[in-house]
Amino acid sequence: MRISRVIACFAPGAGAGPAAVARLARDMQAELVGLFLQDETLLRFAALPFAAEVGFASAATRALDSATLERALRSQAAALERALAAVLDPAALAWSFRVARTSPASAVEAALAEGYAPALLIPPRGSLRAERSVVRAPQLNPEVLRELLAAARPVLILPA
Repeated sequence: MRISRVIACFAPGAGAGPAAVARLARDMQAELVGLFLQDETLLRFAALPFAAEVGFASAATRALDSATLERALRSQAAALERALAAVLDPAALAWSFRVARTSPASAVEAALAEGYAPALLIPPRGSLRAERSVVRAPQLNPEVLRELLAAARPVLILPA
């Protein structure tokens, strides 16, 4: 069986590298769908008046500004898309990149709704080297999908 789609979820600052994901899709000759997941809970928190962040290098506390956070997320998404574009040849491999401001499960459900076929799902903070889970498409309800994404292991989604 040939995997026809690789759905790679990227979260800010974590997960498999874009070059490794691109190589995997290229080696499988599979369409690559890159999903950059903006954490809507973090964005809601940043809008609260008492939200603060601690600098990594300085350990200084400063107010968390939601506009600054949104700019940082857009910048990370653009950098990730550029990194994928630098590795992928659009003439040789179909690929797309999307930014989703929703739950990871909802973003993946939307990508899967475009066509299951055999697909490989790489969750945010997932490792390409981890043991893969296998699930059939009819078994993939929202609750199961949330659990699979939380496990941070690649998931092979088979058709019915």
